[in-house]
Amino acid sequence: MKSLSNHKAESFSKSILEKYFKIDGDLLTVDLYYDTFSMLVDQSIGNDKVEKLNEILFEKIDEVLELVPRKYRISVLIHIKDLEDYQAEEVERIIKENIMLKIYSIALERKKKHITGISLLFGGIVMLLASYFLSRLEWPQIIFDIINISGTLLVWESANITLIERSEEMKRVKQYIKKFKDIQLVTSEESRN
Repeated sequence: MKSLSNHKAESFSKSILEKYFKIDGDLLTVDLYYDTFSMLVDQSIGNDKVEKLNEILFEKIDEVLELVPRKYRISVLIHIKDLEDYQAEEVERIIKENIMLKIYSIALERKKKHITGISLLFGGIVMLLASYFLSRLEWPQIIFDIINISGTLLVWESANITLIERSEEMKRVKQYIKKFKDIQLVTSEESRN
């Protein structure tokens, strides 16, 4: 009985996804449309050799990752009407390099959060041990309670950072790496053909 309901749920989700995306087996094609390439470029970062993209493209990619079930691989077609002073090969290279940069930045953020989580755990354990030994002294109960609650909060925050937030970021990195089959640029001339 359970497999029948799972089959119905998959069929229902596929019928919804087919309204917005082209599906061929386990490959789902996403079309993203932009007027100009410069609207994707972050003008405040980069130099003559490197172009950094702003978050417009990555917000859409993250939205697609949230929407698409795990079983599908994703092919992204980026339609840009006007490349301006850029060549198509250059734009495609810039987009792919920026996706690699995005993966790197997510992994770097994960590492920072791991270090923060371990530091909070260590601080929480020290405070809990201190509250244990202070409870044996003749100090006011409120000092013991404040140290004990603070230590407990640090341990909880550490667990949140190291277990929950890090696992969500690991999932995002895996999605970027595993789900994307290809990212292609479609210029206005190609879309006419």
